[in-house]
Amino acid sequence: MPNRKTIALLAATAWLAGCGGTKKDTSGAEQGSPSGAGETESAAAAAEPAYFRISDDKGTLERPTGYREWVFIGEPTTPNELNQGKAPFPEFHTVYIDPGSYAHWKDTGEFRDGTIVMKELVSVGSRSAVSGNGYFMGDFIGLEAAIKSSKHFPDEPGNWAYYSFTNEKGGRLKKTAEPFPTAACNACHDASADTDFVFTQYYPVLRGASTEEAAASEQPWTMDGDELVRPSGYRSWVFVGEPVTPNSLNNGKAPFPEFHDVYIDPESYAHLRKTGEFRDGTILIKELVSVGDTSAVSGKGFFMGEFIGLEAAVKSKAKFPDEPGNWAYFSFTTEGGGPTKPRATAFPTSACNTCHENSADTDYVFTQYYPVLRAAMAEAAGKPIETNNQWQPTGPTPEAVAGVPLDRDGLFAWLKSGAYKRFPAREKGTHQGRGPHTTVGAPVRAFYNQPLAASFKAGKTEHPKGSIIVKEMHGAGGLAGWAVMAKTADDTAGGKGWFWYEVTSIGDVDAVPAIGNGVPGCIGCHAVGGTDMVLSGWPLQ
Repeated sequence: MPNRKTIALLAATAWLAGCGGTKKDTSGAEQGSPSGAGETESAAAAAEPAYFRISDDKGTLERPTGYREWVFIGEPTTPNELNQGKAPFPEFHTVYIDPGSYAHWKDTGEFRDGTIVMKELVSVGSRSAVSGNGYFMGDFIGLEAAIKSSKHFPDEPGNWAYYSFTNEKGGRLKKTAEPFPTAACNACHDASADTDFVFTQYYPVLRGASTEEAAASEQPWTMDGDELVRPSGYRSWVFVGEPVTPNSLNNGKAPFPEFHDVYIDPESYAHLRKTGEFRDGTILIKELVSVGDTSAVSGKGFFMGEFIGLEAAVKSKAKFPDEPGNWAYFSFTTEGGGPTKPRATAFPTSACNTCHENSADTDYVFTQYYPVLRAAMAEAAGKPIETNNQWQPTGPTPEAVAGVPLDRDGLFAWLKSGAYKRFPAREKGTHQGRGPHTTVGAPVRAFYNQPLAASFKAGKTEHPKGSIIVKEMHGAGGLAGWAVMAKTADDTAGGKGWFWYEVTSIGDVDAVPAIGNGVPGCIGCHAVGGTDMVLSGWPLQ
């Protein structure tokens, strides 16, 4: 598994803004807004807006809240499989800007003093869906921030500072963070970012801000007879997610070969957080964005190009009483290109509803691909989803499988006993591991149990429940720990059907950076190559 300190330093090299160094005056520290949604347009002129708080002369930043209701500006993704298995940033980056600074950017084309940009890290979940092969959002794994302030960072290039609240040791986000050193971030952004240390070339929302239509009224949507009037102002609604299914992953002809920026109207989002249900009157907007560049300084991946279309889904019992779930679907996209249409009629029921009914997780909505919506529903159920880092499990873990205990103490004792050495398939000696475990390139030795060995012999592409692999991890002094994969369900489920475990000591039961089903950091490497996430291959040498 990747070294977390290395990942944190790498993350500092390709962000939206430069990193911070020595800080001076903090006498006028900003008061953090509880939601980020209360600032009016008049606040755009304020020199220091109320979206963040710096608490000491080290530049320590208190973790901002409410940023999911700020303005979404883009979502690059550079997965491992497009970067020789080891991408510097193998996740989705959901990027937001505070509303006052967005308003200022729209008016002036400049990032004002006091701008704060948040980047929420989301694991790559499923690689396929009914819409095609691509990349679909998994779970929250980290949080970062960039701030521009001449008052707090007078000596930093561009007056930008960079922070990470991701817990390098695993677990909950940190409540505070100190800025990264200047050298860790600014050079890359100075050399490669288009505008004031910000990679605006990958963020069409920022590039198109000056021509964005303002909301016509408080009402998020309006019908004119049988036609839906094209909504406006939706980029200031709540962003919920962004799948991408490019042509290159779908034999050159993807059904939807673009990014889909999906938004929900604020009132419906508030209702979802309170009740866990999509209210009557909900509207979801999907803005279609072309795939632009496929490589950048951050690695190979998919980066947003230009706006190419607009679609909407509306839930209304009064307007669509005979539609399944009372949902209707609209497209304002002009065939062959050109400006979006001012009005649109609903698609026939068979064109959309059947797919949504059969494949969407919640009330015809594909919540399985939208962690913001899942988090809102969990909050309504009294089970809030905290943002964990990539070494936390995302699926339920059974007590045991195939006679092997999966609890921390029981599994450690089982490994110490050497029971795995009775597995029928094993390597004769160690080999250099493909992923960094105890240290980068540490030698490992693999052992397969009977169900896993039989599955390989039979040429199966998905291993059965009960398949287990144990890897001894060796250091300079010999055996230094173990890594374990155990299939707890027949369905791999994007890695959640596998139990993942690593212990970096043969004497300390608590030296465990990862344990549980669906650990994103493990899945990120093991999803590249191999057979059903097992990388050691067959036969074992």
